Amino acid sequence: MSEERTLVLIKPDGVARGLMGEVFSRLERKGYKITSLLMTEATEEQLRRHYAEKVNAPYFPEILEYMTSGPLVAMVVTGTNIVKNFRAMAGVTNPSEAAPGTIRGDYGRDWEDGAVRNIVHSSDSVENAEREISIWFENH
Repeated sequence: MSEERTLVLIKPDGVARGLMGEVFSRLERKGYKITSLLMTEATEEQLRRHYAEKVNAPYFPEILEYMTSGPLVAMVVTGTNIVKNFRAMAGVTNPSEAAPGTIRGDYGRDWEDGAVRNIVHSSDSVENAEREISIWFENH
């Protein structure tokens, strides 16, 4: 097994609700290293590159609205099997279906407008992690 890198985004809802420290703590308690950290406002161009496979989906405008609704935190996290392990820590995409004990299960919920606000993004493969890291951290 070797060290991997992954991209973790604390999405605007996670930042607005003050959950950054909780995400950092969970990563640190597991012994993972946050090697790059950036608080930023997402641009439409970054999001189009990041969500390239979803740009033509009918719900993409909702993703743009959500991800540009406030600042987010982008971080590069390293560790053995970090891609798979952080996805397990995050929980399934729909926070209403995420297991208790996961980030999304503990902090996500249904909202009146029906929008999915699920606190964090995690890369789904080592290859996608490297692609996504290059979008958010162009010099890494």
